[in-house]
Amino acid sequence: MSAHFRIFPLLLALVVAAACAGTPERPVEELTRARTLIEQAEKTGAQQHAAAELERARSKLAAAETAASDGAVETARQLAAEAALDAEYASALAAASESRHAAEELEKSVEALRQEAGRNPDGSARNPG
Repeated sequence: MSAHFRIFPLLLALVVAAACAGTPERPVEELTRARTLIEQAEKTGAQQHAAAELERARSKLAAAETAASDGAVETARQLAAEAALDAEYASALAAASESRHAAEELEKSVEALRQEAGRNPDGSARNPG
């Protein structure tokens, strides 16, 4: 057997190993996490209460997916992480807005009850003094 035939499989294995090592994996986990957090933010009312933040998250996710497709894995990871943070922020803003709204409604109900409690059975206002 010639020396060329013994070296060829070794060279082929080295070329394949180098090609695999040079292609970083697509950041599937980071992209999935960002996508999931954006979906959750949409379900919590972020479109209504934090539209700008939600749109920023969507935009960064799209840029991350483009970067991943182009092989810029680290850029894709960074953008996906930023998209996830923006989505979490949008969810928090939406939750805070919903809480404020619920507190305002509760305050109105309490005030209505106070007014009702201050009336006489015949509907006239009670004399405080």
